[in-house]
Amino acid sequence: MGYVLPVTPYQSIQYANRLQKNNASFANRIWPVEKKSFDEEFESRSHSLELTPSSLQKRRKLQAAERVYSKLTNKGLVINTRV
Repeated sequence: MGYVLPVTPYQSIQYANRLQKNNASFANRIWPVEKKSFDEEFESRSHSLELTPSSLQKRRKLQAAERVYSKLTNKGLVINTRV
């Protein structure tokens, strides 16, 4: 066996201290997740998306543009659909 010199491993000690500081600061930044039901969230968001006269007018313009585009491309009225 060899002889181990009585030297303090400063580099290892400093690295361990940095890891402890980083883990402690990260744990303080985590917030708990709020629990909500789907119905509550849907109701709160649906009230903010109520139709206004300007949004209805924009929707009618888009529908008219889709009709013209469908006649030009011969692909029908509904090309992009959301499921």
